[in-house]
Amino acid sequence: MKKVKKLFIYLYAVIKRLILLPVAKLKYGGKQVWLVCERGTDARDNGYHMFRYLRTEHPEIEAWYVITRDSADLNKIAGLGNIAFRGSLNHWLLYIRAKIILTAFEPYYCPSGSYRFALDVKRKNRQKVVFLQHGIMGVDVPLYYQERSKFDLFICGAKPEYDFVSSHFHYTNGEVRYTGLARFDALHDFSVKKQILIMPTYRKWLEKMTEDEVSKSEYVVRWNHLLSNSVLSDIAEKYDIDIIFYPHQLMQKFVGLFTSQNPHIIIGDNRRYDVQPLLKESALLITDNSSVHFDFAYMRKPVIYYQFDEKAFEKHNARGFFDYGTMGFGEKVQDENELLSLIDGYCANEFKVKPEFEKRIEGFFPLYDACNCERIYREIRDSFLEKKG
Repeated sequence: MKKVKKLFIYLYAVIKRLILLPVAKLKYGGKQVWLVCERGTDARDNGYHMFRYLRTEHPEIEAWYVITRDSADLNKIAGLGNIAFRGSLNHWLLYIRAKIILTAFEPYYCPSGSYRFALDVKRKNRQKVVFLQHGIMGVDVPLYYQERSKFDLFICGAKPEYDFVSSHFHYTNGEVRYTGLARFDALHDFSVKKQILIMPTYRKWLEKMTEDEVSKSEYVVRWNHLLSNSVLSDIAEKYDIDIIFYPHQLMQKFVGLFTSQNPHIIIGDNRRYDVQPLLKESALLITDNSSVHFDFAYMRKPVIYYQFDEKAFEKHNARGFFDYGTMGFGEKVQDENELLSLIDGYCANEFKVKPEFEKRIEGFFPLYDACNCERIYREIRDSFLEKKG
């Protein structure tokens, strides 16, 4: 049934493209359209930061941003102009004529959602697809191998990641580039509050469970146990610090399962909070395996990895180059009491990064400036826009 549905979506998209092609040529035929996208529902990641850079630094480029009409982030894009509402007629016209696609989550830039159709349009229009990513890739992701994704530029945020993707993802023509992630530009201007951020990633095996089943899972039980621990409450009171627990985007539908009675311990939902501001204003990050720890370490701030289900998590992702024990930017623990002791220690020491972890951070991010978007733009320009002589 799924195959039939996918075929129907594909055929519908093909017919719609044929009908709209003359209109698209008439409206955008003389322009070189750059279409920028994340999930299509928000503006919080590398797509948003790259789009903002293009609109402010290169207004001569016909850059458009794909987002839904009811997005909570619509006001962030409104001031920049050139909004392509996802699935609208204008989105279709822009997509049909786009020469450069910049995406953090593929293939959401395609209005039909059909990856097969996206590859067809890419080939016929000679589109160039730039993968901005949505976080440093510390694990092996076959979905992004060259034979599947066919990216024309694959942007990396760290030197070890660049080495890993270059050697394992089957790109052989220089498509992989180390420029730094677009959102890193915004990580050089921030002020820190008396705030700790707890942000675990999701678990694939929980996505298909009922809410009742998820509530009884080790994942929810262990995080709730930490949030209700009197020692954590005492730490929050002693240092007069707020603790925000913010579940991963894919776990936000279960945010109501997490509770705390302490006013210093806040359960964060994605309608109220944006990830990057949380990362920028927090003094300490506690996570398990979320890739946000790369952004946090990039800002030279301390991280603790609480990996109580380390063995079980191995089936969540294929192993990659990043080893938390030898490459991590903070301590790795499995015991809750040990975690609480470390939290207290960082609070008492004014959240200073320990020398051994500071050295790891510096080696991981040799590029450290606010020129990441500029480097990405130059790579696109030099690769696709300027003639080679």
